[in-house]
Amino acid sequence: MIFSPHARTIIVPLLGTTPAMLVQEAHDAQEAGANVVEWRVDMLFGDHPNFSFSHLGSEIIPQLLQATSLPILLTIRTAKQGGEIKVSDGRYRLLLAEMLDTLLQLGVPGERIAVDIEYWHRAAPDIARRAQDLGFTVVVSDHNWIATPDTEILHIMFDDILAIEGVVAKLAVTAQTPDDVERLLQATRNVTQETGRMVIAVSMGELGRRARIEGWKYGSVATFAAVSRPSAPGQPHISELLNNSGQDTDN
Repeated sequence: MIFSPHARTIIVPLLGTTPAMLVQEAHDAQEAGANVVEWRVDMLFGDHPNFSFSHLGSEIIPQLLQATSLPILLTIRTAKQGGEIKVSDGRYRLLLAEMLDTLLQLGVPGERIAVDIEYWHRAAPDIARRAQDLGFTVVVSDHNWIATPDTEILHIMFDDILAIEGVVAKLAVTAQTPDDVERLLQATRNVTQETGRMVIAVSMGELGRRARIEGWKYGSVATFAAVSRPSAPGQPHISELLNNSGQDTDN
């Protein structure tokens, strides 16, 4: 498990569209104080919906592992969840299967890798189980780019994701008012206290910056920060997080 319930993890997304850019971003993220880097695979492959993860993953993953000693979160963010790649349900499942096969063939240590799986896919529990069997941390995510649901719905969404054994639940919603941010933070506190499970709570948009900076105080184990450019609205620069940390950010 690359996350800890006792420390905030700062994740810096890698958004490069060439292997050289990704390697440089990984190096810069570690130098800036990141705890984890996230390779947003969809940013590189968004214009090539028929790409093979096995081919380029086998080339890029070893370079990233060499460029940084940090764990790597591998994310294929689909267009329906705000990402750059439009794929069918079957294609998305195949890409994740290729990712896991590639990691297995490369012999990547489990402590170096986390895999993001989008909750909407009906095969999410099965894919999560296989990734865990291989020793990888699994983040199951759901994104709402329009609004923050009612408090009851927030609890239900967290509970539904956490019904998948052993995963970290990531819920990213969009703040329209300061109250939206407060409700997400309180829901995060309630869910983590009731379940003892790890979650990542993200409030997108400028109004959501409070949750990104203070979320760890309410039980969110990780937050996302930019070094070069943000991957989502309201994402702060890593220096802002480090200057407002109030605690050691090392895992």
